[in-house]
This record gives sequence, structure tokens and C-alpha cells, in this order.
Amino acid sequence: MAAGSARCGGRAVGGRELKLYRHGAHPEQRASADLPEPKAPLQESANFSGVVNRFDKHARAHENGMSMGWLKRKYADAVEFTRVADGARGLGFFSSCLSTAVGLIGLWALGTVWLDASLFEYIISVVWIVFVFVALVVIPLFSIRAELFSPEDLPVIFDRKHRKVYQITRYSQPGLKGLFKPWPTVALEYDWDLVDAQLNVQTAVGPNMAKRQHSLWFIVRRSAEDDTPIDAFTLGNPFVLNEGLASAFWEHIRRFMEEGGPHVVRGERLVELGRPETMWEGIKQAAHYKGGGLRQWFRDGSLIPWMVILLFPVFGPMILLSGIGNYLAYKTSTPVQWPQEVLDAVGEPLAEGN
Repeated sequence: MAAGSARCGGRAVGGRELKLYRHGAHPEQRASADLPEPKAPLQESANFSGVVNRFDKHARAHENGMSMGWLKRKYADAVEFTRVADGARGLGFFSSCLSTAVGLIGLWALGTVWLDASLFEYIISVVWIVFVFVALVVIPLFSIRAELFSPEDLPVIFDRKHRKVYQITRYSQPGLKGLFKPWPTVALEYDWDLVDAQLNVQTAVGPNMAKRQHSLWFIVRRSAEDDTPIDAFTLGNPFVLNEGLASAFWEHIRRFMEEGGPHVVRGERLVELGRPETMWEGIKQAAHYKGGGLRQWFRDGSLIPWMVILLFPVFGPMILLSGIGNYLAYKTSTPVQWPQEVLDAVGEPLAEGN
């Protein structure tokens, strides 16, 4: 890992120095088959999965811009977006609990068969042992690792004064030695002119149905002369976005960076990320309960209270376990603070009314 110009003044993240890497300076920023190819031809099909639109920084993508409730802070000439949805943590803990329960059932079934088994049943048992091992060990470890000891947030700053984009991201740590250690976290800087936005879609086709999931991606090119993608990040919730909302989200960012647009669209507020201090608060957050009694819970527009009541045997335990996982995820999360150089560039945050 190079020291020199790739390493700038840092702040602590969970007791570790947070480094700021210039455009393309981090070892992870290199060409990869996992990154979208910016010059691939667009396709149109009801079941197509891929890029459906590449946005132009100088052309209006939507009549209105929207921050989609992801705007976290305002600065004089910069905006900061969160990438952690309120109440979204805890699903990994739930999936690990569910996988463990399935594994224990499989282990019990294996024990009953093993007592009086034929040769064929012994062969089947070997496959079953692999299934039980995956359910009891592999899935829980991966699910827990995805949520525990992770950064509190992975924000992105768009700085129009210096035409820069900053993001804090984490990189995976191979092996079990890092399972209960904080995620390796770095701050990255990109040149805005080398960041392209595009709308991707994934299509899941099933019996008598096709579900399209939209996501807003930002692709980072190596240089003005080299279009090779070296990094990519996404904003927004792909389970909520559609083609129109993703275009409106991009339009808000485009206008802010290119046309001096507003920090916040009229009528929208900065996102409030509640940190549960107790396990009960974590459960209420997972249920999207913001207070005001049961009537207000139903009036908030969420389908969760209806699902809990109508399908309580399924959604009741799911919200309970997700809420516990949500609380544990926040309790083990590491605080994130931007490097001093980024803070010097964007200045002090503005009050919400400014």
C-alpha cells in the first residue's frame, strides 16, 4: 500500500486511522470484470437485466429532482447522502437465526435416518451433512459478518465547489481472523467529471410474473483518456426505486453539481437516522414504529403493521429477530468520521433551515 500522495491526513475510525485516497490511487481501484462496461450497447426488453439508461450531466433526466429521503447533511457547496436506511439493519441476524433453525432440523432428521440406514441412505446422508454444515456454520457466519462490527454509515459527499465526490467504503477481509474485528474502512476521492451515472435493472422471472429491480449506479472511469471503469457505487434503495424515481434522484444530484441547484427539494427534509439505545428500540425501528400509538403506526403508510397482524406467525418472529439484530448491529458498529482534508474542503454543516 503506497504511502506518499495516496495517503492524506486521517481521522480515527474505530481506533484506526482513516486514509483518504486520491482518484484511482487505492489498490482496489482497478479494472474488474464485476464493474459495468460503460460502452456496452443498451438493450430494450421486458426481461432484460443490465443498463437501461446512461445519464448525461448536461441534459435534464426528469422534470423534478428528488433526494428520496437519503440526504444526510448540507454544506455551503456540498451535500452528503447516507447509504444506510433507517431500520434496515438486522435482516442478516434474522437470516442467520433462520438458517440455524433449518440446520438443527436437518441435523435431527439426519440422526433419525442414521440409526437404521441402507447404503443408499448413507450416501444421501453425506450430501445432507454438507447441507447441515452450510446451514449451521457458513450462512450464519457470513450473515453476522455482513452486519456486525461494520461502519456506522457509508456516506457519499458531492462537492460542487471543487468538483469532487467523496465516499467512505469498506473492503472485505478474507478468512475467519477478521470475523469479529471492525471492517477495513477507507475514504476515496473521485473527480466528478470522471463519474458517470446509469440506471441498471435486474429482472427476476418466475411463474406468471416478472419483477424488475432498479438501481442507480455511479461508475468511476480511470481518466479522461481511459474509459476503463475502476470503481462503482450505488445510492438509494433498489427495492423502492423505479425508472422514474431513479431518474428524479439523479436529476437532483445533477442540478446541484452542474446548475447550482438547491441542497434539498422544497418539502423534503434531511434524513433522521435513529440509533436504538435499547433492544426494544431496535425492535420498534425494525417494525418502522415511530411512536404515536397503534393508529399512527397504521397511518404511516407502511404495510408492515398489516403484515404483522395478518401473518403474525411469519412476520412477528421476523421483526423480533431483525430488531434484536438491528440493536446488536448498532452496538457493534464503528463510528465514521471524514478525513480532515475532506472536512476542510466542504466546511461546516449547515442547519436544516438554511
